Amino acid sequence: MKLFVALSISILVLVSDSFAQNYNGSILPTDQNEISGGLGITWITDNGGEPVPYYSIGVLPDLSFGKIGVGLDFTLLVSSKDGTIRKVDWSNGAYRRIIRYIRWGQKHDPVYAQVGQLYAATLGYGLIVDNYDNSPSYDDRRIGGEFDVDLSKFGFETMYGDFQRPGVMGGRLYLRPLKFTNLADFPVLGGLELGATFVTDQNSNSGVIGATYNQTTQRDSVFKDKGEIAEFGLDAGFPVLRSPFVDLDAYYAFAQFKHFGHGSALGVMGTFRGLGLATASVKIERQFIGNQFIPEYFDQFYELTRFTPNDSIISKASQLENMKSSAGWYGQVTVSLMQNFKILGGYRGIDHDPIGGLLNLETRFPNVIPMIVFNAGYDRWGVRGIKDLFRLDNRSLLYVFVGYEPYPFMTVGLNYYWTFIPENGTYVVQRRVSPGVMLNFTF
Repeated sequence: MKLFVALSISILVLVSDSFAQNYNGSILPTDQNEISGGLGITWITDNGGEPVPYYSIGVLPDLSFGKIGVGLDFTLLVSSKDGTIRKVDWSNGAYRRIIRYIRWGQKHDPVYAQVGQLYAATLGYGLIVDNYDNSPSYDDRRIGGEFDVDLSKFGFETMYGDFQRPGVMGGRLYLRPLKFTNLADFPVLGGLELGATFVTDQNSNSGVIGATYNQTTQRDSVFKDKGEIAEFGLDAGFPVLRSPFVDLDAYYAFAQFKHFGHGSALGVMGTFRGLGLATASVKIERQFIGNQFIPEYFDQFYELTRFTPNDSIISKASQLENMKSSAGWYGQVTVSLMQNFKILGGYRGIDHDPIGGLLNLETRFPNVIPMIVFNAGYDRWGVRGIKDLFRLDNRSLLYVFVGYEPYPFMTVGLNYYWTFIPENGTYVVQRRVSPGVMLNFTF
């Protein structure tokens, strides 16, 4: 019941334009191109928490050539104090900031490939990897990749978090065995799909459970390390119903950690059409959690929570080791309208874990209200009940854009980010406020 209450509140919050989450993906149709550029000023909190103003100038092209799509970001921040370009933006490889994505096709096409910043990367039904974000820090963008092939009878999905350093990598192979027989077109059973997933994190800190940290030398001393985290899983799914108005699928997934525990999930997914111009998708999943198991281990916060050196070391692996047997619910609702309008609300709650909640919200309202643009998103982990759903702290990610279009080619708007910046091997909260004027050319 708490899950459905949380989802209902999530949708209401989205509609009220109060909260949201960082959306990095392109929302353009595949045959449409857009070049945006503009001027503005950005206030960024420094290490002391004081806002520092920068003049900003940028050009952001989203280009589509058939199945090929390219999204770039040419943005310069110039100090209002001395006229110098902000060095942090370019100190770790200019290409990482410039390339938002280069893709072939779209997710779920027979062939799909993308290189760039991964947002909401998911393998299979999501019990192991779900909504993984390789660049949750605005100032630490990374280049990863996805490559999927679906040959009808079998296929695979792959993802790689960061080509520059060891990190999260994995894939899923799947087979539709009855497609090789004369039962290929048999209702329900003909679409049976069996999958196997393996994911590992090759980062040297991924398995750290115990360590001490010296503030003076800014070095940590590890005394308990399980080695690289690895997880494998098996799954099975089949279509329960296919019609012009409803698609309904059921699935079961099992996952096991190396050196840790296991868990499973039983769920249904439905897509509902025929609602005028709207389409709705629903996913509801019951999770069965064993000792030392965390569902959706590789999620949108994983790169932030993997390992945090501080007075007391915090790591995702230590949370995994201390996890107790339980059960939980995961639910997600998505409503879209004519490709451009979208509302999404997702929530995971664990029955006997008071800090196990995970919330994901998105909304895009381009011109639903005439001349007004509103795009937003909000993520929060470690949710401690209903009262803790909406807070901005070190367990939150937030992005909001509100704009006014006096002309079809011009937007006057404000961006607000609640994000993170790398500092001394960890991440600290960073706030960015960016008002400006943008020119948009669509062709």
